Amino acid sequence: MSTDTPVMEFEQHRAADENANGVMSVVADRLRRRAWSRAGAVANVLATGPTRRVLGFSTQVVMLFLGSLFISGSVAVTLWTDLGPGPLDVFIGAIRLRTGIPLAVAVWGTVGSIIVLAWALGCRPGFGTMLSPLMIGPMLQATVAGLDEFDRPGSMVVRIVIHVIAVFGIGIGAGALIVSGLGAGSGELLASAGSARTGRSEPTVRGVMELTWIVVGVALGGPVGIGTAIVAILVGPAVARGYRWVARMAAASIRTAVTTHEAIVAREIAHGERPQRSSSR
Repeated sequence: MSTDTPVMEFEQHRAADENANGVMSVVADRLRRRAWSRAGAVANVLATGPTRRVLGFSTQVVMLFLGSLFISGSVAVTLWTDLGPGPLDVFIGAIRLRTGIPLAVAVWGTVGSIIVLAWALGCRPGFGTMLSPLMIGPMLQATVAGLDEFDRPGSMVVRIVIHVIAVFGIGIGAGALIVSGLGAGSGELLASAGSARTGRSEPTVRGVMELTWIVVGVALGGPVGIGTAIVAILVGPAVARGYRWVARMAAASIRTAVTTHEAIVAREIAHGERPQRSSSR
């Protein structure tokens, strides 16, 4: 009797442990099913109906904001290097010099005038066309004020390298604005309107516009230099490269989201079929 008691107690403990493990396994399985069920419900809501449209528009607005942020920061760097800003910024600098108005107000007035002119010529601006300058103006002014706290590099080579990097930053920002699909930039809009009216190609019209901004800006006392030529030469390729890079990033994000949604749906189907299989047995 004394020898059988420890064995019986051991068997009882083992049975209790197995029972407990079985209960924990069932609880864990139920929790996993509940979690995936909720994830599936959320994925279904996000992938269909008004929620999908709201998320899509929100993503476009985020792209617009990030593009405006890149453009304002990069333009601020081209002003900080003191090598000469881009053609339009030469004109904006002249307006500031003549009127003494803040940089943000000068940006709003100049870009707003370009948008109005393009609209009058038959090219209607999009939502992003009008919203982006409203963001870029204050962003640019704040960034310029922050960069003025730092001394410029003494080496001309270093300043040129920084200037070139800033131009490609402008390209990334412009690429984000294009990918957002909320409207062309003011310069692109006016170039398109001018091309439609004159029958000339958009690059040709854009070149004439930029030359006009430089000539008028310099005549009014605006800043100009080697950096202006760098921007004029490189900004086209920079925008094309920036657009390709942002488009690839956006496509990769969409593929990841679709794959995740498909994985959740597949897991939901698997969990839905499991009870049916067990009951059929």
